[in-house]
Amino acid sequence: MPIRYVYRWITRTFLLLTLLLCCYNEILVYHFNRSSWQEINCRFENCTRMLLIADPQLLGLTYEKTILSGLARYDSDRYLKSTFQQALKFTQPHIICFLGDLLDEGNVASPQEFQSYIQRFRNIYQTEEDVKFQMISAFHQVVHVPGDNDIGGENGEYISNLNIHRFEEAFTQRDIFDYESNLRFFKINRMMLDFTNPDKTHNHQKLRIGLSHAPILIGGGPLLRSVINELDPHIIFSGHWHESRIFLYPSTKVINFYDKAVKSFNLKDLKEKQHNYLEIMVPTSSYRMGKVNIGIGYAVLDNYDLRYTVLWLPNRFVYLFIYVFWLLFAICMSLVFRMMTRCPFRKISKFNQSQYQRISDAIPD
Repeated sequence: MPIRYVYRWITRTFLLLTLLLCCYNEILVYHFNRSSWQEINCRFENCTRMLLIADPQLLGLTYEKTILSGLARYDSDRYLKSTFQQALKFTQPHIICFLGDLLDEGNVASPQEFQSYIQRFRNIYQTEEDVKFQMISAFHQVVHVPGDNDIGGENGEYISNLNIHRFEEAFTQRDIFDYESNLRFFKINRMMLDFTNPDKTHNHQKLRIGLSHAPILIGGGPLLRSVINELDPHIIFSGHWHESRIFLYPSTKVINFYDKAVKSFNLKDLKEKQHNYLEIMVPTSSYRMGKVNIGIGYAVLDNYDLRYTVLWLPNRFVYLFIYVFWLLFAICMSLVFRMMTRCPFRKISKFNQSQYQRISDAIPD
């Protein structure tokens, strides 16, 4: 078979394999990864399903200034959107809680940049009902907590009123305080040593959930004392460290939670009988944070019974490295075939064949 036909066949095969690789890395991997998630079925009709998203940190325009920065922003946004949509279909949550650091450069962005970030965020985390697939059963309840990358405040950084105002204007217009008749959400801002508590007199009638960007039960201090004395929360959800952990206070017990299992807690017994406060730290949902373990928190409340798991996400860097390896492999194969088609030994071989043919024609039958 002529070498050009072999080269053509190998090229077509390689293109087909490349297409299949892209299809798997960009579409199928998210569907296959979803099969590893743990379902949590409601025990009562009035259960509450919560999706907890920490530290997506949409890439900005200031810190990322390379020839590939545009591609990096696009890939990161697409990853966040793909994983969120899978989590949305899987959990069908009543409430979505964003636990801060929604943006990577929100605290340093110009007004024009900030608006572009908000538009990207809304495109990624679309929560409108999808009538075609009936993914969402009319939840549309959201809570946003600011992080240090949204308004500032890390390591004593100054927090401007402008940053606070524009974050609240962009994100907190639809935020809820109470859900149904039994749940009450409190936003705790560790950077400003502050929290929301507009209805103190009726707090004791509710199951109280604290939402914070930075962890509360670790480190102590006046904010922790105020949260315990005034809010007396049954559970706190936080982020910031990009890790998955469970804290108990005052026992100082810390559990690294990287299983695919479901953790169960009776919040009433935990607080009233064991006299412990519970905080669950949700891992980052963005592969750009450089963590191996990336995930979205998923919690189901049946009265005072809390069941929690992490919807672990595929590590995007692994698949980007596969692309790099595949590209290098293609370049190497291309060079090999060029050498095969132009190498001197092929010319010598052709010359020997022609000489052999002449000798054969000169020999009489």
